[in-house]
Amino acid sequence: MPAARKSPAAASKTPSSLTAPNAPRRRGRPPKTDSPIGAEPMLSRVAILQHAIRLTKSVPLDQISMVQLAKDFGVAPGLIHYYLGGRDQLVSGVLNDYYRQRVGRLPSLTGDWRADVEGIARLSFEVAMENPGVSIYVASHNRFRLFQDVEPGETDYGMEFFNRMTSAIMQGAFTAEQVALGYHLIAQYLVSASMAEASRQLPAYHQSFIEKKLDSASELQYPGARFVSKAFSRLSSDTAFEEGLRITLDGIEAWKQDKRQPARKPRSKAA
Repeated sequence: MPAARKSPAAASKTPSSLTAPNAPRRRGRPPKTDSPIGAEPMLSRVAILQHAIRLTKSVPLDQISMVQLAKDFGVAPGLIHYYLGGRDQLVSGVLNDYYRQRVGRLPSLTGDWRADVEGIARLSFEVAMENPGVSIYVASHNRFRLFQDVEPGETDYGMEFFNRMTSAIMQGAFTAEQVALGYHLIAQYLVSASMAEASRQLPAYHQSFIEKKLDSASELQYPGARFVSKAFSRLSSDTAFEEGLRITLDGIEAWKQDKRQPARKPRSKAA
C-alpha cells in the first residue's frame, strides 16, 4: 500500500521553518552534508521530481529508487518519503511530466483527423526518444502508464493527452467503438516503436553482427534470410517509424472507406 501522501501545506514548508533555531529535529533526519544536488534545505517535492525526470534521460524509471534519490540529495530515505509520499507518487509525478511534455508541443486540431493524428504521433515519438527511461517503463508496466495520481489542483496530463488523441480521431466521423480501438492501436504502436528505439533494438544498431550472421547462413537452407540480409540490417527508426504509422492509419481509415466495423474474432460454439 503506498505511503500516505502529505498535505500540500506540509509539503510546502519553507527551508527556514524546517531548520529554525531551537526547533526540534525530526526523527531520522541527518545532519546537513554536501551532495551532488545540494544541501537539505533545497529539498522539496518539485526538486525531487525534477531530479528523477533528469535521471530518466539515461536510466529506466523502474531502476530509480527512493534510496538512490536520498543518496543523491545527501539525506535519509525517510525524508524523500516525507516530501514525496511514496514510490507511487514518484512514478506518477515523472509520468505526468512526460505527458505534459507531449501535450505542451501539440498544436490545435485542424479538422483533418489523419493529419492531426500523424502530428500527435510524431511529436509523441520525439518526446519518447528524449525520455528513454520512461519509454522503457511504459512498455513493461501498467501502473500510471496513462492516467496519473495528481495532487489537488494539478492537471492529469495523461488524461489531457488521451482526450487530445481521441478528439483528433473523432474528427474522422468514426463510431465510439472505432475511436476507442483506433486509439488503442496507435498507442500500442507508439509504445513498441519507442521501446525499440530506447532499448536500441532496431537492426541498424547491430548492423555488422546481423550482416555477418545472415551472410554466413546457407543460401539454399535460408534463402529468405540471405535475400534481406543487407536491407534488414540497415533498418532504423528513420524509415520504420513512418512506415509503421502509415500502415496503422491506413487500416483505421479503411473502417470508414469500406463502411465496415473492425474485424472481430468469431466466438467458438459451446460443445
